[in-house]
Amino acid sequence: MARVESRNRSWTAIFAYALALRLALFYLPLSSTLAGRVEISTPITSFKRLSEGVFLFSNGVPPYDGGVFHQAPLLLGLFYPIIASPLAVTLLYTLCDLAIGFMLLRITAIKDQYSVTEKKVRQYGGKEEEPGMDGLTVATLYLFNPFTIASCVGKSTILFSNMAAVAGIWMGMRRNKTLAMFSIALATYLSFYPSMLAIPVVLMLLRDIKDSSLVKGVVIQCVLLYSVSIVSLLLLSFVLVDSWDFLGSVYGTILAVSDLTPNLGLFWYFFIEMFDQFRSFFLVVFQIHVFIFAIPISIKLRNRPLFVSFLLCTIMGTFKGYPSIGDASLYLGMLPLSSEIFKYMRYTFLIINLFIYSSLLAPIFWYLWIYVGSGNANFFYAIGLVYGVGEIILMVDTTFAVLRRDFEILSPPDTSEDATVLGWDRDVIQK
Repeated sequence: MARVESRNRSWTAIFAYALALRLALFYLPLSSTLAGRVEISTPITSFKRLSEGVFLFSNGVPPYDGGVFHQAPLLLGLFYPIIASPLAVTLLYTLCDLAIGFMLLRITAIKDQYSVTEKKVRQYGGKEEEPGMDGLTVATLYLFNPFTIASCVGKSTILFSNMAAVAGIWMGMRRNKTLAMFSIALATYLSFYPSMLAIPVVLMLLRDIKDSSLVKGVVIQCVLLYSVSIVSLLLLSFVLVDSWDFLGSVYGTILAVSDLTPNLGLFWYFFIEMFDQFRSFFLVVFQIHVFIFAIPISIKLRNRPLFVSFLLCTIMGTFKGYPSIGDASLYLGMLPLSSEIFKYMRYTFLIINLFIYSSLLAPIFWYLWIYVGSGNANFFYAIGLVYGVGEIILMVDTTFAVLRRDFEILSPPDTSEDATVLGWDRDVIQK
């Protein structure tokens, strides 16, 4: 009983500190500075562009005619009544961020329930494998991640897409088909790329179902629920703005990368330098590259849908047309859900340093290029490449760690306490 009360107090304190920190930062000049940073706000997630779209919408001007607003129409409906109230906007962003932390906490609790029946790694001497991080630790790492805080305080609308994606994963873990598919459909509606998360969520819903006819039935239900949700959201958007222009302005911009505002991604500089006759070909190649990994990864790691979700979120944050640190806050928040693989990772120090290096130098190189004029676009793009390399190494290293752990489960070392009994050594094999 005392342990439960202590845990509840810890839970309350962590979320209270996170709430207080965000509310304090929102009312500092730092908030407006972060809202204008290209590392945080992109053409499809900028709060300033959203504010302009709401202004046009409230004055009867089609918001998508100016070529500036590229966000989903339902965001207009959400912010239209509250845009004039800074407190309401602040509370909306803060509570959504806290909701993501809470959902990560609950996902961890469900994962721990499942892990009771899963095979564990047998260690030397018959020792049991150490448990992974608890839910409170996972939530704390997300809520106090600098990327998470900066994205929230900078009022990037990627937060709403992230919340929908995490809600879909949570509902998938809870075996709620309707809410899981609706949440993934909402995330897809807001930023398109989370559509690939439907695959691992379906795998979660299929957990422990062995009968092929039942599997087929669940898959068909999920496809129908997802399709109906997408169509309903699009129809509701049409009713709101009385036009289909949003399709080209929102999803056309995402797919065609027509706004080449600099960001942390790989697209903008490449297509600035690209000859027009080659643009269509490379655009198709780049966009296919984002989605092509989803099915192979889901097949290979079909028994680990939670890790597949993390990996696909990392791929989206690395290769999409308009990435930001809000994408990093999502996959870094989901990484501790697979904390049992941390001891198998080989390049943790390098990955951490690459993220720190790029996070510190990106603002400096942007300042040298835009304000001082002593640098050029190559400076900023180069640090974006470093950031991308860090993400790629993270994906490769975590995938190795998962496969390595699976190997140890299937082929454990000799667990005899007798030192004379030979067995393989994890450290030697990893090297």
